[in-house]
Amino acid sequence: YASVAAAFMATAAGFAINMAQIVPAQENGEPPQPVPRKLTLPQLLLILFSCAIPSGSVLIALSLLGYGLPLYNLLAEEQTDILGSVAVVVLVVWVCVCFVFDCHAEEVGKLFVSVVFVSLALVAAVLKASSYPWAAPLWVMGVSPLMLLHLKNTECRNVARPVFYGAVWRCALVTAGIVVVIWVPWTFLTDYTPTGAQWTSATQAQLIRDSAHIYANIYPERPLDWETDCGPAAPELGDVDILSACKSAETMWFVVWMAPFVAILCNFVVAGFGFLYSRFEFKDGRGISSLLMRFGIFLAVLLTGVLIAIFAGGSSVHVASAFMAFFAGSMLVVVVHTRYELSPPSAFMRSDDSVFAKWCHRAYESDWARAIGIGSVNVLIVAFLVLDMMRQSVRRSSGKADDGWFTTSGRKIVEELSKWDWCSILTKVNILGELFLLLTLGGKFTFILFSWLNVLFAPVDFVVVVGLVFVVGVSMFLLPPVPGSAVYVFLGIVIGKQASGSIGFWPGVALASLVGFAAKMAGCCGQYAIGYIAGRNVHVQMTIGVDKVSTRAIEKILSQRGMKLGKVAILVGGPDWPTSVTCGILRLNIPQMLLGTSPVFFASIIPQTLAGALLIKEEGDDANFWNAVKAGCTVIAALGQAAASGIAAYSIASTVEKCHEELSQVREEHQEVRKLTEKKAELLRKAQELRSWEHWGRYHKAALLAAASMQLLGGCAIAADFVLFEPMCFRKFQITGRIDAPLVEGGLDGNVANIVIFPVGVVTLVLMISASAIHIAHAADMSRLAKAELCRLAKADPVP
Repeated sequence: YASVAAAFMATAAGFAINMAQIVPAQENGEPPQPVPRKLTLPQLLLILFSCAIPSGSVLIALSLLGYGLPLYNLLAEEQTDILGSVAVVVLVVWVCVCFVFDCHAEEVGKLFVSVVFVSLALVAAVLKASSYPWAAPLWVMGVSPLMLLHLKNTECRNVARPVFYGAVWRCALVTAGIVVVIWVPWTFLTDYTPTGAQWTSATQAQLIRDSAHIYANIYPERPLDWETDCGPAAPELGDVDILSACKSAETMWFVVWMAPFVAILCNFVVAGFGFLYSRFEFKDGRGISSLLMRFGIFLAVLLTGVLIAIFAGGSSVHVASAFMAFFAGSMLVVVVHTRYELSPPSAFMRSDDSVFAKWCHRAYESDWARAIGIGSVNVLIVAFLVLDMMRQSVRRSSGKADDGWFTTSGRKIVEELSKWDWCSILTKVNILGELFLLLTLGGKFTFILFSWLNVLFAPVDFVVVVGLVFVVGVSMFLLPPVPGSAVYVFLGIVIGKQASGSIGFWPGVALASLVGFAAKMAGCCGQYAIGYIAGRNVHVQMTIGVDKVSTRAIEKILSQRGMKLGKVAILVGGPDWPTSVTCGILRLNIPQMLLGTSPVFFASIIPQTLAGALLIKEEGDDANFWNAVKAGCTVIAALGQAAASGIAAYSIASTVEKCHEELSQVREEHQEVRKLTEKKAELLRKAQELRSWEHWGRYHKAALLAAASMQLLGGCAIAADFVLFEPMCFRKFQITGRIDAPLVEGGLDGNVANIVIFPVGVVTLVLMISASAIHIAHAADMSRLAKAELCRLAKADPVP
């Protein structure tokens, strides 16, 4: 207990020391100091300290090297999980109280508030380990970028950016190297098992024996025995709650073994972030586009990771939740950090004359960006305003504020919000909610369809099965909501299982990968044909923006011959359906498109097909080994896809920046598109006038506001399924499941509709579908009014 407490106290103490050593700038009216080109030794030590302390805490308190397994054994008890929930509530209350009473106003107050916040968050993450095993190591490692961000804006605020970030990536690499030097030799030299602590069956067996307390407490109804409930002697289709508890216990001791690797990975992410940001420096507005370009690359990579996590749920729910936590947390850190670098963002982006910075400024202030923001923090806006009113009341009672409902910062936010075009924003919130619902339902029912086909093809001859799954794969690629990852996993399951009884498992995996590649190529041709045919319609061309600079930049990159990096990145890292359809609309060369797409075989098809095939090896003595290999395959696929997305984002941004004048030229073949755009622009201008919030009637306001509120409420409920240990809206169902199996055994009891959980899931679907109907009716009515008004003013036929 003392060692574990000391490790976490060291993390909090490190944060405290970091803050206590802050030297105020421009003290006693002295002129600002020149920006140094080098870090002082104390500053360098603070940066190294910020990287090393979280990693050391993970090694000591959460890994097999230290006290990780005894700690997780204690955390498996139900009372501990309840205490974790209490800690979360206390943390939220603490933040609200500190905000209302301005506890962070003074430097000492900031120190106290920060230390208590970090400590409470660490306690909550650790105590909730039975529900969220990955939370503790990820949060501990998340302290590192928070400390670095704090350093950048305080102790090192006068240090040039390249110098600071150069020190960050070097310190992060040094820390990762130290962890490797400690962990890798230890796995060979330790006497944990006769062969060390490498990932072998002996190590897994010892981990299971040492996790007896976890298995005894992880299932509320009774203690679990690994041999009879989770091991080879367990029933093939057992109680789904027991199977889930077994998976949770397995995840807990696997996290303990993997904790050093988590520390290494997080340090590499910090090092990559620091390296990219160390390659530039902006001054007097110059260089903003470089920062924004790097931010866009990181965001594209992390968003791709989140999508991979969502679609990985069909093969491994636990892997999906871990990926979701890692990528979502990393995305939050990147967004917050870049927001602090550009403060205020709008002013910084306006100060840069580059084309890319201007484009980012328009995107930042667009209604789409604001709609995404509203969808992300919807309830928090209301909570902030309520707390700000309470804070203003406290300030007035102490004589520190004038009359008014809100504080100065609160009034600025309210004034900014009042300038927004809420009609446009709420409309886009509805569109985003409908898209989110479509993708979610598409993914869920894709898994159900593949599960049914898996059972259907079981008794069929192997050669026939290969032909059938190829046809199914091509057909699935032609459907927009179906992710390519689900197709590859399905091919691995079906062909891998069938091949095990004929040509062998590994030849079957190779054959499944080749079939997946052939299906991908055929699907690309089919998607191209859809785009080619639809692209004859001027409205379709206008919709994808063939006359826009960004679309022309993509066209310019994809028109290159051969295997250019940017071209390959777009074709491999872009979404399956939209990318190939856009190639058809733009009339690109088919062989060159297929050539640029071919590296997807190594980046995505092989690892995901193997991950699917390994799902049939989840039983037996070596099941844990194959689970680890499966998780590794998913990691490789996610990293490959994310890297391709980042390179694609960089290529597009660079092309826009370098060739903007060329891409902005008017083209003869796009004259019809331009004329239609001008006609539509007139209709949009009139619609803009009609949809002014103050000019709307109460029914139009109520309809749009109700639809957006319902979409936000339903979206939050569905998103909670990716966070909560037990879902609220959709049951956990994997491709290897059986539809006819009972619900308690992970099936759907013979009814596909049972994928939706009653009552929360049903109510959520009703809310979002009703909101979509209201939004469609409202949009049709507003379009009718705009056309009628144009007819009245111009005394002409309505605009088509």
